[in-house]
Amino acid sequence: MFKPLTGALRAFTTTGAAVAADLASAATYAVETVGDAVTGRRSGGAVLRVRVLILSDESGRPLCSPDDVLGSVRAAQRIFDAGAGTRVRLTEVTTITEPAPTPALDPRANRGLLLDDITGRLDFFRDHLEPSLIASPVTVVVVRDISGRATGCSLGMTADWVVCQAALFDAARPDTYDETVLAHELGHALNLPHHRDRANLMFPESSPPDRRRGTGLAAWQSMVLRTNRHTVHLPSGVA
Repeated sequence: MFKPLTGALRAFTTTGAAVAADLASAATYAVETVGDAVTGRRSGGAVLRVRVLILSDESGRPLCSPDDVLGSVRAAQRIFDAGAGTRVRLTEVTTITEPAPTPALDPRANRGLLLDDITGRLDFFRDHLEPSLIASPVTVVVVRDISGRATGCSLGMTADWVVCQAALFDAARPDTYDETVLAHELGHALNLPHHRDRANLMFPESSPPDRRRGTGLAAWQSMVLRTNRHTVHLPSGVA
């Protein structure tokens, strides 16, 4: 009885804090941009930190290896750098060797994911997440399966983490391997909604091998990414 109430309160509090943090980040970015324009300084650029958690199944077998996710991380680095002038910095890839319970391995999508989080079904990997702070990394949790046709899911500003199916990272399976999904879910975590253009990173559907979404970003999407609370703006001269 108390766990759902606690989870709902946490989600409400986190969302409110995220809105305030995003507004503060946007205001700071605007001030810095005006200051750079006046003084002629050049910004050191923007950085998004990302970490990866790989779950292990009920028998203790990791769902994938750390090397498996690197292709998708490199794709995200190319996409965000080219489309938003933002460098994606991988801080760590950690495998949780303790067997995960089935609800954590096979979460539901969209509203179901929110309910899973509120009711404590995801507490297993929640214990491994970092505190939600300004400039905190976004954590990608590698799960076994997501209900329905989803291969990745994000709660947007409600959470600083996203989930992606392990099959996305198996390069030996061209029918499931898709390097766009991790970047797409990071986009959701940074407040980007879906986009109608299949050439855009935020197009809602991607079906390998022949119907993958594109990786483009519109100017307004670039601005949203650069003003998000997770994005760190480096001072001039810092790479």
